[in-house]
Amino acid sequence: MTATACSGAATESTATKHTVTIAISGQPTLDPYKANLDPNNLPTAPLAYASLIRMNADRTFSGDLAESFGYTDKQNRIFQLKLRSGVKFADGTPLDANAVVGSLRYMLKVSPKAQTWAGTISGITAQDSSTVVVTNKTPNPVMRQLLSQAVLSGSIIAPAGLSDPSRLARQTFGAGPYVLDPTNTVPTDHYTYTANPHYWNKAAQYWAKVVVRVLPEASATVQALRTRQIDYAALTADAGPAVSAAGLKYVTASVAVIGMLLADRDGTIAPELKDVRVRQALNYAIDRAAIAKAVYGAFARPTSQTAAPGFDGYNRALSNRYPYDPARAKRLLADAGYTNGFTLKVETQSSFGINIITEAVIAQWKEVGVAVELTTDAQVAQWLEGVMSRTFPVTGFAHGNLPTYLSSLDFVLPVANPFNPFATGDDQLGRLFSQAAAEPELPKQTALFQRETARLTELAWFAPVVRVDGIAVMGPRIAGIETAADNGLPSVLTIRPAS
Repeated sequence: MTATACSGAATESTATKHTVTIAISGQPTLDPYKANLDPNNLPTAPLAYASLIRMNADRTFSGDLAESFGYTDKQNRIFQLKLRSGVKFADGTPLDANAVVGSLRYMLKVSPKAQTWAGTISGITAQDSSTVVVTNKTPNPVMRQLLSQAVLSGSIIAPAGLSDPSRLARQTFGAGPYVLDPTNTVPTDHYTYTANPHYWNKAAQYWAKVVVRVLPEASATVQALRTRQIDYAALTADAGPAVSAAGLKYVTASVAVIGMLLADRDGTIAPELKDVRVRQALNYAIDRAAIAKAVYGAFARPTSQTAAPGFDGYNRALSNRYPYDPARAKRLLADAGYTNGFTLKVETQSSFGINIITEAVIAQWKEVGVAVELTTDAQVAQWLEGVMSRTFPVTGFAHGNLPTYLSSLDFVLPVANPFNPFATGDDQLGRLFSQAAAEPELPKQTALFQRETARLTELAWFAPVVRVDGIAVMGPRIAGIETAADNGLPSVLTIRPAS
């Protein structure tokens, strides 16, 4: 991860002098609990909604609305938060434990992440006016991440917003540094935020106004940065060459893995995939380095594993577990009884450039005798429907960087989801996951998650291809930015005036 050094903290007086304009590619979801974790919501939701916990760029944690926090047991099940005193929501209502409990209970009802990532939570209670206790029915070692700005599940909504949740789609009811100004906002075009007069941390309130513009095309965003119409934008890896050519100042951070999901591991509709030798052959048949260079240039790296550098399950040696070796791929296919190859039905989607990677892989699979009948979906919703219908044994996929516990909920557990639609299970993977989740000592937990990643890679349930960067581009009016710890997307809250 790379980042430009930030300037010193702004004062109340400097904050009144500046407006910053940022760009996103699509309409944001204003209700933080309904927001998907994507480049449109992660930079914008924290503007109005402060989180209980702050995840720092080095993946340490500090207090935000909660002054202190931590597990009170040794099985990672009971998590306690002590709230900061004197904090008010933007409407002037005091923040207390009852407000936090109400907000988190609403999160469990409406968040698309609640059933998986927060599915272990069995109770949220106010121990007293400043203490909140979250109880998990099974070990959950990532409560700090879940209640931070990196995941948005800890973005606290004021009681006034919860009294009529439909208003959350048009107004903001948070305790963050800014408040949405509806009179100067045109949905799908631009959103204007003004300084929250009740924000508890004035020294971190760097701007009098934040304007968020929606620019769907990366080329338009690059041009707007060049002409100083905007000050900051987060772009995907495929925009990297244009950013470099424009001479703009930028930082990069790994944000996601893109590749092929070999979903039908039990051979339900594609009997060939039941044999691990076939799945490994499909991995050896991919020239990852060539694809990364051709599609993304310097803004992606080849990888054979799902875990990301800097995360607890990552093992550097696994990144080249499946070097490009078409001859070995053919031998494995022959050993499995497929000397003449076979045909697979594959689904992909055009979002995030997944289809480009899929098409490159298909061309290389053809060289070892595996033909493909390809279906390309224009919308994510279509892709999800196809995946969950179990019509396709293989799909193209992208998955953002996450702690291994969270990615395991998608990848490892025998529960049907878009990354394991056939609900495949493996006893060894399950044991390693359970042991790691309950392990209170971080070094031991990391070692268990690394063993889990090694097992997952050996089983070849996936054929990861590239790990792509996010690109944060800044104009001359800002001093620098700090990339976010969990997903590489910059935190808009850390953007400061250049002078």
